[in-house]
Amino acid sequence: MSRPRFLAPALIAGASILFASQLAAQASSDLQLSLVPTVAVPIGPTLEDGLPFYGIGGGGGLEGELVPGFLPFTMLRFGVDAELLPINRSEGGLTLVAAGGGLGARLRAGARFTFKAWGGGGIYMGMVEAGTVRNPFWEAGAGIGLRLGPTLELTLGGRYRDFLTPTGSLYRGVSIAAGVGYDLAGARKGGSIRMEPSLRPIFPLFYTWYDDNPAGELVLRNDESSPLEKVKVSFEVKQYMDGPRVCAELPRLAPGASASVPVFALFNDQIFRVTEGTKSAGEIVVEYFYLGSARTARYPVTVTVNNRNAMTWDDDRKAAAFVAAKNPLVLAFSKSVASAARRTGSGTATTEIRTALGLLEALRVHGLGYVVDPATPYEKLAESDTAVDFLQFPQQTLAYKAGDCDDLSVLYAALLEAAGIRSAFVLVPGHVYVAFDSGLSPDAARRLFANPSEWVEREGTAWIPVEVTLVADGFLKSWRTGAREWREAERDATLAFFETRKAWELYEPVGIADEGVAVMLPDSARVQAAYEAELARFVSDQTSGRIAALTAAIGSGGGSEVDLNRLGILYAQFGQYDEAEARFVEALGRRENLASLVNLGNISYLRDESREAVGWYERALKLSPESGVALLGLARALYELEDFSALESAVAKLKAVSPELAARLELPGASTARASDAAEKEIDTWTE
Repeated sequence: MSRPRFLAPALIAGASILFASQLAAQASSDLQLSLVPTVAVPIGPTLEDGLPFYGIGGGGGLEGELVPGFLPFTMLRFGVDAELLPINRSEGGLTLVAAGGGLGARLRAGARFTFKAWGGGGIYMGMVEAGTVRNPFWEAGAGIGLRLGPTLELTLGGRYRDFLTPTGSLYRGVSIAAGVGYDLAGARKGGSIRMEPSLRPIFPLFYTWYDDNPAGELVLRNDESSPLEKVKVSFEVKQYMDGPRVCAELPRLAPGASASVPVFALFNDQIFRVTEGTKSAGEIVVEYFYLGSARTARYPVTVTVNNRNAMTWDDDRKAAAFVAAKNPLVLAFSKSVASAARRTGSGTATTEIRTALGLLEALRVHGLGYVVDPATPYEKLAESDTAVDFLQFPQQTLAYKAGDCDDLSVLYAALLEAAGIRSAFVLVPGHVYVAFDSGLSPDAARRLFANPSEWVEREGTAWIPVEVTLVADGFLKSWRTGAREWREAERDATLAFFETRKAWELYEPVGIADEGVAVMLPDSARVQAAYEAELARFVSDQTSGRIAALTAAIGSGGGSEVDLNRLGILYAQFGQYDEAEARFVEALGRRENLASLVNLGNISYLRDESREAVGWYERALKLSPESGVALLGLARALYELEDFSALESAVAKLKAVSPELAARLELPGASTARASDAAEKEIDTWTE
């Protein structure tokens, strides 16, 4: 054979070994050494009679595979091995010692299996009794590897080899090999997991909110050549957490794959002591298995913690978290006013309206004032979803006796909620104020209020808007201004409305310790006087014009029972029962009519004259046996009298006549205290 026949394999072997030595130092490369025992099956040459020149032999060797990090589908092979082949029809044998290298390709199948194919060559030394020869060889092979772990691999494969001489082949054959490989880089493998955290500033007010809502995100990327399994991500800020919070568990992260993981946190109440913005050390921990081996990666992070009064207006409902209605100072302030409102003016409008009026008047007497914070004005900060605002807690505003529109709204909403009145926030461009549930249905509100534009219907309830920043001007002006702002914003489609209690479902209210904040409750006598004066103005404002108009109509028309009845209802809705009774009786004098009979029953019921009330309702039912309002009134009065057998009959008939009215009948069980002993009686079924 000519020299070019074996020169090319020699050059390939030399270049492969040189290239492998250069790449072996790269940290991203895999370098595996394997001990490989072999069985050699000769193919040629043969004797003249066709008998193979060599018999089946065997041997072993040390092989290396280098997988460069930038070409994971390729490999460089190098190694040295020895095989002994018996010579047929002879007592001697051929010993082959070979060293070489080559290039190959790899294909992964799952996490642990690898298919390989390669070609290459090198130099061999052949030894027999007659002497020794040195020449090149070439080979081609294929195999499969099974990873037992990051460092160990079982290998099985076969290769074809041709040991060349200048005149032909010294030996041609197939070697079958099974061995164990050790990855020199395996001990450090499994650590190539990339973490890119993105944490948002923490707002202490919402410290429980972060348990269900992410404080940021973490992007995980597997830069390994094998998948990561049973991946668990945890987050901890030791200063403000009792332990790590498990954020996510991923069953598998494929090679080269990325996953975005939300970062949750379960903070303790220590974070609520942060009164100035600060930074704290945190840590993200990723635990996982790499080829069956447990690994842990840690990533230190810096966590920005805002002061406890901070919030952003990206979600307006967050303000509800400041509405600490259970704070002792708030409860004391609210309950004292609510008690007075229940005692004084009973029967005027509703308990909710009188209490809301009394609370605003108490704040006025307390000296509360509207002061724009130049550092964090709401009208500017509300325009940005990321700007940090400073909101005061209710007891802070009571102590400071001043606040921005958002501070005053938070305080008023907290006082309303402490009194058991549903509150809501009304947001218009650059401003926020409060509305409260009047306790009236829309139909009842239409009868009660003189101006239909001064209350708002929301989901079957009449709400009263109150511009809290005008607290110094009293309830009436605050109410009218709030209603006007509502109409203007609604016309321009710039109004937002959310109920405090519904917002609490997402942003739980948080209270802070008073920490020495002293609040002197306003003088009760002054509060009572202010409440009574404003209540009188409210009654006059709502009734004087209508009373004059109805009185004039009655005077000019001879006093029809319809007008007399309407006038009686107007008096009754504002607690003037004697005037109301006189008009209803006068209306009956004109003509026996259902409306006046029912309304007289209502007056007796409100005066706790239940037996007289039953008489009026029964008289109404004789006139109109199917009257739902008469049956409703009768049921209430019978309950007061504890006549439960008659009550059962009245309720059954009411359900048959008017299921809607029957649904409005709320009576405790017969064994409990009567309704009149538990709460103020109110009637919203005045009949025209």
